[in-house]
Amino acid sequence: MTADPSMFTTDLFAQNYTGVFAPSIYGGLVYGVALIALAYLSVAGIARAWPKLHPRRLVFTLLLFILFGAAGEDAVNSVWRWLFGAPLWTYQLYPAKGGNITYFFPVVWGIFGFYSYLRDQMFPGFGRAGSALSMVVFGIEAIVIELIVNIPFYALFGSFIFYYHPENLGPLSHFSCLQVVPFYMAVAMISRRLIAQQTACGFAHFRSTVGFYLMVIVAFGYL
Repeated sequence: MTADPSMFTTDLFAQNYTGVFAPSIYGGLVYGVALIALAYLSVAGIARAWPKLHPRRLVFTLLLFILFGAAGEDAVNSVWRWLFGAPLWTYQLYPAKGGNITYFFPVVWGIFGFYSYLRDQMFPGFGRAGSALSMVVFGIEAIVIELIVNIPFYALFGSFIFYYHPENLGPLSHFSCLQVVPFYMAVAMISRRLIAQQTACGFAHFRSTVGFYLMVIVAFGYL
């Protein structure tokens, strides 16, 4: 799928947004950076210590979440549409692949990956590779994170980043839904096993691994 050049204009879909601001590439990036800063300060406040950022582990974690998160979204939503005749969600911000993902997926999944990295650094008991507690906790946290990501965006820009079609969260329906919990649990399991393997071998071949992941991410999302 070739990326539509019009997606890089600053007023794309502006007619569909009724919030305080019109969406733009720059606005989306600023919003993403603000949420990353919020995640860092929140985890630091809860832990009462500043999380240390280890570059190789952080980069590897971000790339894993970006790659497996977006690819998983496309697969899960396609299967859901095939089984039930309608998608589980639809991206409204710069949608790609029929709304299964967004062209902004590195930012969206980067936020999840950054939070996961911080949480595992400060509370390692929840991050043991493959532990049931780790997967369940992240699955539940994912709903909270989606609400934190989606609701302020709706307030600011007048539309959803991603719109969930099921209604099972009461007044918070459409900002997230319960059906996504198993998907996030799977992402947590896969990412943590791979991170544990890389950590055990000292992130050997780091540059080639990062280069390969970046190539796959660009090919999957933008070519």
